[in-house]
This record gives sequence, C-alpha cells and structure tokens, in this order.
Amino acid sequence: MRLILPTFAKLNLTLRVVGKRTDGYHNLVSTFMKINSGDVLYISESTAGIDIVNANIPLKGENIVAKALRIAREDGFKIPPLNVKIHKSIPPGSGLGAGSGNAAAVLMLFGAERVAAKVGADVPFLCSGLDFALVSGIGDHIESVKTHAIHGVIAIPNWETETKAAYSELDALSYDMGIMLARTEAKDIYYANAGRRVGLLPNDFLKILMKDHPKYNELFRIFQKADADCWGVTGSGSAAFAVLKKSVKLDWPGYVKHVLYF
Repeated sequence: MRLILPTFAKLNLTLRVVGKRTDGYHNLVSTFMKINSGDVLYISESTAGIDIVNANIPLKGENIVAKALRIAREDGFKIPPLNVKIHKSIPPGSGLGAGSGNAAAVLMLFGAERVAAKVGADVPFLCSGLDFALVSGIGDHIESVKTHAIHGVIAIPNWETETKAAYSELDALSYDMGIMLARTEAKDIYYANAGRRVGLLPNDFLKILMKDHPKYNELFRIFQKADADCWGVTGSGSAAFAVLKKSVKLDWPGYVKHVLYF
C-alpha cells in the first residue's frame, strides 16, 4: 500500500527575534500563516527494512523527514521502516518551511505531534491544524488568532538563505525589541482594518538580507505599484511576499525563479 500526502508550508507575516537562549536556540515572536506548498509525499513500507528518504531536489544534511522519523521512534512511537519519496515544489532556503511541512505530515500520520518541537521551529505550527497563529518561544508556543481571508503572491528569487548563518549574523547585532513589545506589534498589524495599507512588515532578518541582496527594494516597489496592502520577507529569506486586494499580473525581473499565489 502506498499513501500520498499533500503537505503545507508557512509564511511569517511578521518576525521578531527577541533573544538567544542558553541552549543555543532563539526566542521569536511571529505571525504565522499556513499555505499550500505543492510538495507531496509518497509513503510505503520499506522492503529493505531501513528508511529510504529521497527528493527530486537535492537537500543538504539529514533530511528533515528522516529526522522526524528518528526522533519519533526515540520517543517510543512504533513506526515501521519506510520508503518516502518527496516531490518538492518549493526549493530549500526560501524561508517558507516546506521541509518542516513534510516532517509535520509524517508526524501527524503516526500521531507523533508531541515531538514536533524537537524536529524544527516551524513544525509545531504546521502540526497544529491552524491557519493563522501568533507563535513565540522557539516555535512551541502557539496561540490561535481569528482567521480572515488573506490573498497574495510569493516571489522566490534565485538565491538561497542558510538559516543557521543568518542567525549567527543576527546575533552579532543588537535585538530591536523584547517579547512584550514584539507581541503588541504583531497583534496590532494583524488586526489592522481590512484594506488598510500597512506597507513593509517587520522581519529582523531583513537588515541582513538587504546587505547582500538590495534587489529586495525592486521587489517591494513592484508590490507597492500593485497596490498591495503589505509586503515583506518570510523567515530568514529568501522569499518575498505581498498581500494583495485582488490577483494581478505582475512583471517579474529575471532573478525571480518561482512565483506562488496564496
């Protein structure tokens, strides 16, 4: 028997990093939104008796699906050896958490959501079943927020961001705000009146991204000309997004390699 599982990704509509913990992880405050990723998992039991995980796009290091299976088993879940083929639509290094969505789908399949925080910071939200949430801590504190329809576009450029390196650069700078101010900011932006132009959304990684990739300014101008309500980058980059009143045809520069609508 083979299972076919669609998986989800996320947008960070806002993202503040409010400090580094003694265990090396970072505390954040972020408004998360679930989106369709286009990634699909094909899962069957492995006749080789070991996990076989592969994807059509090369991934660095331990595949996060293999990591999720390993951690779930270490926590006592009885999961047979699996053959997992991953059809990737979203490339790694885009800040959309598509890999975390792959891991979340596997954990949910085996009822192992309780280990989500051990797998990755985006995984608990993607296991939560929520469409929107205010997320804090290391991604493990999830508060549901009232859902309202949001539509827009995501532009994935031809450069990638390595999350660990981005956090290291951020650690060399001073953090802009504490947790309470970050929570207030995120809620004020999220509950802004529909149709109100908010403009550029806060993301602490943007100051690092702009240093190496000033072309974000061009993308933001495109969004502004399209009369977007707000725009920004998701996660530690590289994807930029805009919330639009209506779907419009946009002319993209050559360095944009993928465009997604949500």
